[in-house]
Amino acid sequence: MDLSQIKSRLFTPRILLLGLSLISLLICALGATAHYQKWAWGNPWQPVGWLLSMLFLLLAFLPSPSEIATGLKPLIKPRTAFFLFWILFFVVSHLWNFRTAPWNGDGLFDDSAVDLLYLKNYVMGHPFQPAWFHPYPFLISRETLFHYYVWGFLHFFGYNILSYEIAVLVLWCAAFIFTLLLADLFLESYIVTSVVALIFNFLPFAFLYTFVGYRYPLTVLLCVASLYFLHLGFRKASRLALSLGGITAGLCLASSITGKQYVLALLVYGLVYAVLYWKTLTQRGTWRLPAIVLYGFLAAAMPILCYIAFNRGDYTYYEGVFIREFWGALHGHRSPHDLSFYVTQLPKLFFSVPGPRLFFEEFLPIPLPYYLFLVPGFILALLHKRYDIVLLATIPVLGVFVSAGITVEHRLLLAIPFWIILMGFAFAALLRLKLRPGFRIILLGVAACILATGVVPSVQYIYSKTKSPLAIDYYAQHQVAVSRFLKHVVAGQEHPSPPRLERDEFNRIKGIPDASYETFICPGAAWWIIHLFLHDYDDMRVLSFCSEGSLWMMTQQEIWSANKKAILEYVPRGKDLKLIWENDPKIERIRSLFESSRDLATEDSISFSFAGRAMTFYVLNIASNNILQFQERVRALPDSVP
Repeated sequence: MDLSQIKSRLFTPRILLLGLSLISLLICALGATAHYQKWAWGNPWQPVGWLLSMLFLLLAFLPSPSEIATGLKPLIKPRTAFFLFWILFFVVSHLWNFRTAPWNGDGLFDDSAVDLLYLKNYVMGHPFQPAWFHPYPFLISRETLFHYYVWGFLHFFGYNILSYEIAVLVLWCAAFIFTLLLADLFLESYIVTSVVALIFNFLPFAFLYTFVGYRYPLTVLLCVASLYFLHLGFRKASRLALSLGGITAGLCLASSITGKQYVLALLVYGLVYAVLYWKTLTQRGTWRLPAIVLYGFLAAAMPILCYIAFNRGDYTYYEGVFIREFWGALHGHRSPHDLSFYVTQLPKLFFSVPGPRLFFEEFLPIPLPYYLFLVPGFILALLHKRYDIVLLATIPVLGVFVSAGITVEHRLLLAIPFWIILMGFAFAALLRLKLRPGFRIILLGVAACILATGVVPSVQYIYSKTKSPLAIDYYAQHQVAVSRFLKHVVAGQEHPSPPRLERDEFNRIKGIPDASYETFICPGAAWWIIHLFLHDYDDMRVLSFCSEGSLWMMTQQEIWSANKKAILEYVPRGKDLKLIWENDPKIERIRSLFESSRDLATEDSISFSFAGRAMTFYVLNIASNNILQFQERVRALPDSVP
């Protein structure tokens, strides 16, 4: 081969794009190093190099325009209509009784409020990082990929609860579709794929968690998508599909802690596959396909790998607590975290009614009739050497066993698609049995009856939860209403009654002058939700009146100590001061302590009604010229509640 031929091969578009991808990846790693070493904090090269490395990799294997046109032709088939039908079915069914459902835009889970607060505190207005350490009381490194995703929806549709719910609905819908695609790829049956779709769509575990939030649904989507692209890529020797499989696997690692479970499953499956098919893998050129996957993974995971390298202690702290406790239990630690605690919690989670589950304590994660398909499907998947599906259905369960707690079902979300695909293996086997027509009809009829005994109660349970916004306490409808109401009070604006959804309710109200007073608040039950709504009004200062907590979590003495401390540490700024307590028996004695200051403060009461319940608040207004004297009166009050 002469020099001109060598140059021609080196400068083909694919080689050039792969070279640019590698250079971009090195720039990403160097940018991350400069960021964490404080040589160039917040430099743009980490995110720019990261995005370009993935883009150039995909462009390198992108088919030509003619090949793309040829590839699009098969989409104009009944198969496309089949999947479009299930997408529409998923969306319509999840909007069922939306106005009266707990997720109607007026409710928000407290942990979702924490995630949105994390977005405002650590992502918006800060340099790119794949994770930030969330300090006390959380003590966990939270990955930011989910927050950047949600930020896009908030930016375009408004900073409000409904936009957040739309974002997580899209995630679950995409996870649903990739689950169907994976089932169709394995089982090649519209009937079986339809059964998988029906079970997934109406599984209460998945349905009720659709609008909850968390980072875990993003992990579920990336995991199922990665597995689909990997199987498709190896089956068709498609370098583009393998690149997508590797990239989504890397993003899965960067999306949440449970993403490690997928990476672990891939590693174990890869080792098993290598042992079983060593001769095939050692054939000339075969190594290139796994190499594409590995490079795609490194390109997508580089930012989180750099974060781990420079923040290993922060990244592993949260999991380390669970592992140390479990290890201690294995070595004979006493109650409450002895080995019996771990052994009993898992069966309770799966089989107890009511059970230790947040959102569906009256229903099982897997309805009992489904085990008649799940167990045979597990065995059939092993026989068909689908070890990856078996691993992904099992590893999350082992993870929950090790990290046992009171309510940990959210850590099982990753396993849901694979449980259902295993059930699909059982249905596919039934359809392929070669029996006499009479026996076949009887057997399929029995299977349909078993399926109905799982689906029908599931639909009834979901329907019962959609009939009232207050059907699930953890959607905290009243806490959201209180938070919306008090935000307007703090802003100095006439508050709507009843409080309602607003386009940018998580942000500061625009177009109005600052309030003529400053506010201290003791909310009743609202905790992280009210922090979210008051974030742009210095929520920590406003809520320091109750030690940044709420009345329900504090004793009367703790409330008074926090009240007194906040008043005495307040620095007057030429504005009036408004003290607000949500009415509660705990504050009656505290209110009486201020009787000696009635000449310096005026009493008031504000209220609103929500869902048939009156919410009232006791208010003490202190004029700016009386604040110093009022503080002296409070200083003279006893430190303990008489």
